[in-house]
Amino acid sequence: MDDSASTSPAKASAPIANSTVARVFGCLTSAFGWLMCTLAAGAVAAFAAIVFGIRPCWPILVLALPLTLVLKLCGCMVARWGAAIAAVAVLLAGFYATCLVAVARIAAATGFPFGQAFRAGGVGLTLQVAELGLNAIAVLVYAGAAVLAAALAAWLASLRDRP
Repeated sequence: MDDSASTSPAKASAPIANSTVARVFGCLTSAFGWLMCTLAAGAVAAFAAIVFGIRPCWPILVLALPLTLVLKLCGCMVARWGAAIAAVAVLLAGFYATCLVAVARIAAATGFPFGQAFRAGGVGLTLQVAELGLNAIAVLVYAGAAVLAAALAAWLASLRDRP
């Protein structure tokens, strides 16, 4: 007995709708994981820069490879876009680390606590102080870290594609 004629169109589209919802939820979860890993790497780099008294670009260079590996293990990198996702993550982590170090400098100069220094100075002052720490070497190190992360992500994607 064939009941394909009695199957309603609503029942047939239910698996497609569930699949779409699952994909959207998976993409949002991956994006959230990517952002949290990226910001955590930036915070660790800022902390290391403050403790050791160095520019935040150097810890980002060191953290580029572990960040890429963590993003790969978390499933945040699609094979086709893996290199770009890793490079953007490293650059965002570097930007975040530079901004955190800038807020720490503002806090040290004004005597305010960290959170109050950011609220008092605002985004504009934070970005201006962050620009003071950028020079040609720092920009090259950030670019090198992004290239290093992209190369590792591309290599990891090529390992998966092998038979």
